[in-house]
Amino acid sequence: MPLDFLFRRTETRLRSLRHLREPHLDPPPRIEAERKTAPQPAPLRPGATMPELRMRVRAMTPRQMADWAHEMYMTGWITWDDYRAAMPPELHPAYDATIGALTGEMAEPDRPRDMVQEWEERLEFMRRHVAPTGAQVRLAERIVALLRWLDEPERYASA
Repeated sequence: MPLDFLFRRTETRLRSLRHLREPHLDPPPRIEAERKTAPQPAPLRPGATMPELRMRVRAMTPRQMADWAHEMYMTGWITWDDYRAAMPPELHPAYDATIGALTGEMAEPDRPRDMVQEWEERLEFMRRHVAPTGAQVRLAERIVALLRWLDEPERYASA
């Protein structure tokens, strides 16, 4: 037949899967708990100034996190993708019926929490379960860097 060449196997068939092994992945690097001085992240838009937000990132509610992300986006410090990634899922109207139903925790968008620690844990989870160099990981790294920089005590020394 003229189409027999389409169904002919050219690769060698292996009879066992013994040669296949799971790839060995090194564990992701640990996030340092405390840094003496975090470098100031650069704005994405030239000439952008840091908004004067008096938010304590160690006691921030998800609503305040959303406001912070909006201000950072409007002043040019983060991109649209960073802004979308920084939005807390607890603000979604269907959180209690979806994520809350799976985890057993209802949304508490007005309860203060340590956003630096939450984002560091999220980043570590992404590095472990998502590609370590993926786009989501880079977005989370940028947000963590900004939160760490805002957490430095010398920023509030004059306040």
